[in-house]
Amino acid sequence: MTKDLSEEAATEIDANKKRQEEQTIVMRYLSLFNELDKYFDELMENDRFLPYNDKLKQISEWKFAISWFVRLHLSELKYFWELRNHIAHGLKVDEYLYAIPTERAINKLSEFVEKIVEPPLCIDYFRKEVYCVHLQDSVAEMLKLMKSEWYTYIPVYSDEEEFLWVVTESWILQWISEQMLDQNFIDLSKVRIKHLHISTAVKDYLFVSSNINMYQADEIFTTRKRKGKWLWAMFITKSWTSQEKIIGMMSGNDIALIDDFVI
Repeated sequence: MTKDLSEEAATEIDANKKRQEEQTIVMRYLSLFNELDKYFDELMENDRFLPYNDKLKQISEWKFAISWFVRLHLSELKYFWELRNHIAHGLKVDEYLYAIPTERAINKLSEFVEKIVEPPLCIDYFRKEVYCVHLQDSVAEMLKLMKSEWYTYIPVYSDEEEFLWVVTESWILQWISEQMLDQNFIDLSKVRIKHLHISTAVKDYLFVSSNINMYQADEIFTTRKRKGKWLWAMFITKSWTSQEKIIGMMSGNDIALIDDFVI
């Protein structure tokens, strides 16, 4: 009899411990979800009740800093809400936990909250010294710069520090090839940037603000690609204008790094 009571007591202790662990997991999940839901209200400056799915719809359709990320993960964000409802409804029926979030669900929601509430800024990852050339610089020196720094895009400025255009690796190779085919073996050290006559009709680069985040950068690259207008470089300035100092750069080769944050 005593042994049976001891086993029952131990079983009850184990059951209570399990219930406490489940409650901790559930409270963690609900806390994360509420943080996300509250942030959506703050983002939309919403002071009245609005269903969660309506918030998702409006955010995905509007031009918020996280709109692209929300559009890409709309089904997952809706599922987090459905799981939250299953938990809440069970508690309302008889205060019993019918749905317990898995560790994967907790981790994924936590990751989403972090990415949405504090979107990673591009400047934090792509701040770098961007080498530029001026009209009076020699083509030979520019080629040395492109080789040593592995640069495929180099901004060109006037002597008055006004942005003019961008010299690309493919364009300069084409120009040199044309000179050779024409038997025009010129001394590149004597040719100045101003002699290149670069066309500005095709602009496969952009200037963007230092406030742009990874999701917005991904949207820009993706949208341009879908339209068949390739974008190979984004130069970062403080407030996006080309007349400001370039403080960072993203190229098409950085897409993989950007995707790590978005996908």
